[in-house]
Amino acid sequence: MKISKILRLVSLFVGLSCQISQAQVLTPSQARTDLSYLKRKLDLLHPGMGYYTPHARMEQLYDSLYNRLTSPVDYLTFFHHVSPFVAAIKDGHTNLNHRKNYIGKSTRFFPFYIRLVESQYFISHNVSSDTTLQRGTELLAINGRAVADVHDELMNADHSGSDGDNLTGRRQWSLIQFADYYAAWFGSADSIKITYRLADDSLVRQTKLKCLTLDNFRHRIQRRYGIETDRRPNLSVRMVDTLTHTAVLRISTFMGIKKKDPFQWAFNRRLKRAFKQIRQENVQNLVVDMQGNGGGIVMNSAHLLRYWMPKSFRIMDHEEMKKGARAELVTRWNPFSALNFSLQYRDDNRGGFASRLANRRYRPRHRDAFAGNLYFLMNGASFSATTSVLAKTLDAGMGTFVGEASGSAYWGDFAGHFKTVTLPNSKLQVRIPLKKLTHAVETERANGFTVEPDFIVTRSFDDLMHNRDYVLDYTLRLIREGIVVRPGVEKQMNRNRALQASR
Repeated sequence: MKISKILRLVSLFVGLSCQISQAQVLTPSQARTDLSYLKRKLDLLHPGMGYYTPHARMEQLYDSLYNRLTSPVDYLTFFHHVSPFVAAIKDGHTNLNHRKNYIGKSTRFFPFYIRLVESQYFISHNVSSDTTLQRGTELLAINGRAVADVHDELMNADHSGSDGDNLTGRRQWSLIQFADYYAAWFGSADSIKITYRLADDSLVRQTKLKCLTLDNFRHRIQRRYGIETDRRPNLSVRMVDTLTHTAVLRISTFMGIKKKDPFQWAFNRRLKRAFKQIRQENVQNLVVDMQGNGGGIVMNSAHLLRYWMPKSFRIMDHEEMKKGARAELVTRWNPFSALNFSLQYRDDNRGGFASRLANRRYRPRHRDAFAGNLYFLMNGASFSATTSVLAKTLDAGMGTFVGEASGSAYWGDFAGHFKTVTLPNSKLQVRIPLKKLTHAVETERANGFTVEPDFIVTRSFDDLMHNRDYVLDYTLRLIREGIVVRPGVEKQMNRNRALQASR
């Protein structure tokens, strides 16, 4: 048999396998087994059950979902059925995900990036074959449904990146990754029908467009918009205004630079180089850009804070987890895991465990420490360890915050360690955080449930058309006008000296 025939047969077999897999139907018994399995795991492991949504309401919701599983249900419908229970936890670190390989090379995606300007949705990047749909085209409907309705459904179905009732994280992620959210919720589609209005045109039009595989999507984005790609490396510094001595420090993630680096030396070295450059260039106004930074390793957020915190500090007040989490961290195949667990955790006298290391203190750095004015660029996708930095800085009475509210809560979050459970029949996967992390901050110093901006900045149509970093532009205007909400360490000390001298 020729190679070409073999490849065609393999391709046909893979295609049929995918279709059969996606068309899976669960019996009522299988569906109920999966839902009850998920609830048991959440009750056993999740430290936030009942925190944002009362236990009674969670039990009520579970009973309602369980009792409605009375007839066979296909895979995607069951995914939709489970979603409200996971979303009701209101924890941005708890994620409901499809089974392995459900989203793959053959999945076809919505062919645009879209952005919100006030209450209107516009195409910002078009990867479809219709090149007349240029930036600024208003998108009105998808398959006959108003875009706002579709967006609301996606936002309410997935609580990833937003804690509590905060909306900014869900809004940001569901727009930034609209194509991914759409495919995950509605399934892969060969084509979509859109209703739209071209820029500077009042005529409402309709067209049908093919959806793209991920490889084709990425290829066209690079070919059409490669010049707009943000290629700034993490922890990079650039001077943006020599007159006001202003620089931007871009922090896109707190994840480690190397896979095997438990003490995060590589991240720390790059951070040292950044602040050495900041000192050498006599930066007086430092813009810390953490827009879209979804977090990472708490130790790295502490390393960053050391460069401007005025005195020794703790990131966390305490860290705790349920009794059942121990079995996820202590394994038979690792004989040292039990010892390691005992060294790191102790009984909390409430049936769970508390971290022995939560009270670790970090000393400020004196060499290359920054004492000028700090401005933070933030949005709903500034989450987890990023909010830890924002909360600690706000608690210290420092910084000017610009953009929109962060995704995580000021008090802390549920994160640290994670367990991904796979439901036995559907194979849906749910990521469960194992630890409750409480920031070492004073509650009365909060400016909202999350860390809220001092200046709320939203995108204008002109910002969209010029692909402008409008939050940075607004911040640079504040700096040129000398507007500082909370001055840096040096100015605080000078102000305190002046007050003492006048008494």
